[in-house]
Amino acid sequence: MAGTVVAVLAALAAAGSFGVAAVLQHRQAREAAAGQTLRLRLLADLASRPAWLAGIVLAAAAYGLQALALAFGPLALVAPIVATDLLFAMPLAAWWSRRPMRRPDWGGCALVASGIGIFLVTSPPSSGRSDAPASEWLLAFGAVALACAVAVTVGKARRDAVRAGLLAAAAGVTFGLTAAVTLSASRLLRDASPASILGHWQPWALITLGLAGLLLSQSAYQAGQLTASLPVIDAVEPISGVVIGTAVFDERLATSPSMLAIQLSGAAIAVAGIALLAPAALALPAGDTDHGGDSPARPPAGAQPRLPSNHQKEQRDDGVSRRTGTGDQPGLQRSEGTRLRGLHRS
Repeated sequence: MAGTVVAVLAALAAAGSFGVAAVLQHRQAREAAAGQTLRLRLLADLASRPAWLAGIVLAAAAYGLQALALAFGPLALVAPIVATDLLFAMPLAAWWSRRPMRRPDWGGCALVASGIGIFLVTSPPSSGRSDAPASEWLLAFGAVALACAVAVTVGKARRDAVRAGLLAAAAGVTFGLTAAVTLSASRLLRDASPASILGHWQPWALITLGLAGLLLSQSAYQAGQLTASLPVIDAVEPISGVVIGTAVFDERLATSPSMLAIQLSGAAIAVAGIALLAPAALALPAGDTDHGGDSPARPPAGAQPRLPSNHQKEQRDDGVSRRTGTGDQPGLQRSEGTRLRGLHRS
C-alpha cells in the first residue's frame, strides 16, 4: 500500500512538472528559425535560450519523479497519471499567450485525460516482471523504430498541425518505450548500486531514447500549436507504454469481453478528445503571427521592428500615385512631392 501511495504522488508531481516544461519548451521551439525540424541544430539553437533550458530542468526533474513512481508501481498505474500533464499545460499555455481556453478546449482536454484513464485503469493491477529476454526487447525496439520511421516520413510531406501531430505520435511512441526501459532500470537501481547499473544496457538505451524523444518532441512543438502536439503525445505515450509492458513485462490487459469493451471505449474517447482539440490548432486568432515548420519564424522577443527602406518607400509612394493620380500633370506632381518628402524624412 505504501508503495502505491509513493507511486501515485510521484506520478502526479511528474505530471505537473512535465506540463510546465512542455509550455516552456513549446514557446521557445516556436520562435526557433525555420528549416531546423528533425535536425540536431534545432537543439543547439534551443540550448542557447534560458527559458528552454529551464523547461529542460523541469523535464529532467519530472523524469526523475516518473522513475521513482515506476520503481514502486506498474506502468498501468503510472502512465495514466503522468498523462494528465495535459491538464496542467493547456491552461498555462492559454494564459501565457493571452488566449482564454474555450469550452471545446476544456472538453477536449477532459476527453483525452478521461479516455486514457479509462483505457489504462481497467488494466489488471499486476506489476509483472522487471526485465525480459533480449529477443523481446529487440522486438519492442524494432516496432517503435518502424512506427517512428513511418510517422516521420509521412510528416515531412505535411505542414503545420498535421506534421506536428505525426511527429508528436513518433515522440509519444518513443516516450512509451522510454518509460518501459525506465521501469527496468529503476528496478535494477532499487536492488543494486548506481555504479553497478552502468554495466547494464538500460542507462545507455535511455540516453539514446532521451535524445531521440527530445528531438522529435521539439520538432513537433516547432511545427504547430501546443494543441496539435501535446494531446497526441499524451494519448500515444501511455498506450504505447502499456502495450510494451504487456509484451515485455507480462503486464496483463483485460481478458473478459466486457472489460475489453470498456478499454476500447476509453481509447475512442481519447481519440474524440484529440479531434476536438484539432480545430483550435488549425485556427489562430487574428493578429497571431505564430508560425512553425517551413513558415517564416517569428522575430525573437524584444527585437526591433524592421523599418522600410527608401526603395520600399518609393514603391509604396508609386502605388499611392497610381491609385490617386488621374494621369494629368497635377497628379504626377503630387506623387513626386510625396516621394521627395518621404526621402527627405528618411
